[in-house]
Amino acid sequence: MNAFSTAMQINAAAIDISGEWVTAAVSGVALIGSFVSLWQTTLKQPQLSVYVSDNIHYTRDPYGPFEVLAVPLTIVNGGARDGVVLSMQLLVKNTTIGQTEPFKAAYTVDAQYFGSREDLSQRIKRPKIPFAPLSVAGRHAYTGTILFYRGTGGDKNLIEAAAEIEMLLSLVAPAPDNLFDRMLTADPRPVLLRAQVPSFYPGALLTGDNAPLKVISGAV
Repeated sequence: MNAFSTAMQINAAAIDISGEWVTAAVSGVALIGSFVSLWQTTLKQPQLSVYVSDNIHYTRDPYGPFEVLAVPLTIVNGGARDGVVLSMQLLVKNTTIGQTEPFKAAYTVDAQYFGSREDLSQRIKRPKIPFAPLSVAGRHAYTGTILFYRGTGGDKNLIEAAAEIEMLLSLVAPAPDNLFDRMLTADPRPVLLRAQVPSFYPGALLTGDNAPLKVISGAV
C-alpha cells in the first residue's frame, strides 16, 4: 500500500468520525429541544403572578358594619400545570395613625355590585358571591374583583377620609405534594400598594356608594 492510499484511508476515516460527531450533535440538540418543549408545555410547575388595578374602591357593609376594599386584579399562571389560589390576604396599614389590620378575601363581585344599592330596612343587599378557591389553568389567567373584609378590630374604623394607607396583597397557594416539585415551585410574590383615601360621607357608603382610592405607588 503506497502513501497515497494510506492518506486517502485516513481522510475517509476522519470524515466518518466527523460525520458521526455531527449526527450526534444534531441528535443532542433535538433531544434538548424536545425536553424544553415538554417542560414548557407539560411539566413546568404553576407560576402564579398577581397584578392589581389602580381602580380600588373603599366602602362599608351595613350588615356588619364591615370595612370593605374592592380590588380588581388579574392572576397569571406562567406554568404549564394548573395552579390553585386557596385564599388571599390583604394587610392594610393606616400610615396616618400607624395601625395595621388584616383583610380577608370574602366575596367576588361583578358590575352589578357597583350598580346596586344597600337597604338595611328592607334587607336588600348588593349581589356578591362567597369567595372560593380559584383554579388557574396553565398558560391562562383569572381576572375578577375581590371584596376584602376587615377581619379584626373594634368599633373604630381603620380607614377614614383623607388617610393614607399601604396594602400588601398576598396569594395563598397549596404546597406541592413532593419535594422535587417543591424545589421547582416558587411562592407567588406579594404586591405592595400605597393609596390616598378621598373624602366621603359614611352614610353614603352604607347605602351602596364607593370611595375610589388614589393609588400613588405600587410594586410587585
